[in-house]
Amino acid sequence: MYRRRDTASATTAALPFGGLVQVLPTEQPHGLSPAGILRWAVDVLQQQAAGRRIVLAVDDAHLLDPPSAALVHLVARADNATVIGTSRDGEQLPLPIRALWTDGLVDHVELKPLPPAQTTRLLSEILRGPVDATSADRLGRLSEGNPLLLRELVFAADRGELTRTYGIWKWTGRLELAPNLADLIDIRIGQLTSGVRGVVELVAFGEPLGLHLLNQAADPVDVETAEERGLIAVEHDDRRANVRLAHPLYGEVMRRRCPVSRTRRLQARLAELLELVGKRRRDDLLRVAVWRLDSGTAQDPAMLLDAAGQAFARYDVPLATRLARAALDAGGGFDAAELLATILMFGDRPDEAIEVLDAVATDIEGDRRLSRWLTVRGMVSYWGLSRESTVEEIAARRSTLADSADQARVLAFEGIMRLHRLDTGIALRLAQTVLDRPAASVAARELARSTIAHLQAAQGQLHRSATAINKVQAEAGRWRGDMPYLQLALELARGPRTGLSRTRNSPWPTVEPGTSRRRYA
Repeated sequence: MYRRRDTASATTAALPFGGLVQVLPTEQPHGLSPAGILRWAVDVLQQQAAGRRIVLAVDDAHLLDPPSAALVHLVARADNATVIGTSRDGEQLPLPIRALWTDGLVDHVELKPLPPAQTTRLLSEILRGPVDATSADRLGRLSEGNPLLLRELVFAADRGELTRTYGIWKWTGRLELAPNLADLIDIRIGQLTSGVRGVVELVAFGEPLGLHLLNQAADPVDVETAEERGLIAVEHDDRRANVRLAHPLYGEVMRRRCPVSRTRRLQARLAELLELVGKRRRDDLLRVAVWRLDSGTAQDPAMLLDAAGQAFARYDVPLATRLARAALDAGGGFDAAELLATILMFGDRPDEAIEVLDAVATDIEGDRRLSRWLTVRGMVSYWGLSRESTVEEIAARRSTLADSADQARVLAFEGIMRLHRLDTGIALRLAQTVLDRPAASVAARELARSTIAHLQAAQGQLHRSATAINKVQAEAGRWRGDMPYLQLALELARGPRTGLSRTRNSPWPTVEPGTSRRRYA
């Protein structure tokens, strides 16, 4: 058997017979017609085979130059020849190559992505050892089951990001695009017109992006071309059509190679378009705020503040901190300072939180702001900085508040502080006082109800505790924007607990039903 293998490339695609340069002689006869050159090439291969069967393997057949493609087709027609080739989905194939299977000369097989189990097995082979399941899953999703990309991802990650502990390989998740990997992705993306590149870049920075929005930001013809080439994919979710990149690594390359000035322009354009059509989806506010912030066009402190609250509600403390600080810098005033201090507290940065609050102390006007300032500063001082005297300071200053609703807010906070100090009798009395006040805000009432739920659970009154918790949860839509940290009190009031504890980053007592019944009797 006579085997010959060649690989077509973008470099050889411009040369006649460049795709088969490793198969044919370097010197070609002169004076022959194109058909004569093809017949000469076939004769050369038959002579080299010397009566043996010819097996011609061509990698990346979609990159073959026209004469090479025609020669492969002719070889496939020979009785003693077998042609094996690969081509990439979404690429324009030379007509002679496409005719190989339309004429019945070869079998056309679509290679499916490796399933997760085979991906894990291949990773173990590459690394010569078992791989952590989470790492295998993440690498498998990034490579989308492509063995070549999987290998390059492993090589790219093998710079301190892949570690072996007790014989098991684990990936940190940080991705460094090694030159080989970036070049491989570049080849898969191919040459792009400026319009198509713009489409891919918009999706890279905005995915998932509504198809209607993308068609407004770019020429619909370029959008169609990007989809036809397999660079983007349109997914249908109910009545919505969302656009994503066809491969997650495309985004890594496009974002890293996009100049800073163009990146900022694209992000500002995305924010502008979404604002024009209206922020209809739950995530739209957060996306617009981040685009505005990253593009340097964030000027609306109210929008930044709302987005910071949304990020904090999702427990994304780093993003919430960034947005709240931007809101404060943009002139958000007391409201921005209050939220930023709260977020900093739950990010274990109480000293910074105190500085932020003290910086706006002179801007406090009226009982409403004073009550909010007292509760947030009290939370930071007591739980963040462990200052026991905070409870008495809060109690003394609440008497200066004239408004019943403002007093109720501070009372509710003092109540849960008292519970933390095991002053359970006082805690119960303060919480009940809040619930008895019609003027108390929803947030104050539900914080007080959370305190009572803790006490009921500690006394073994599990049904009553569960009922109180359900009431707090039912009002979440009304208190979450006013007092987002109440969610922690609610979560810790649920289920069995293991005694009362003082935890710096969990500023609420935890109670296991029945463990301290005498204390609360």
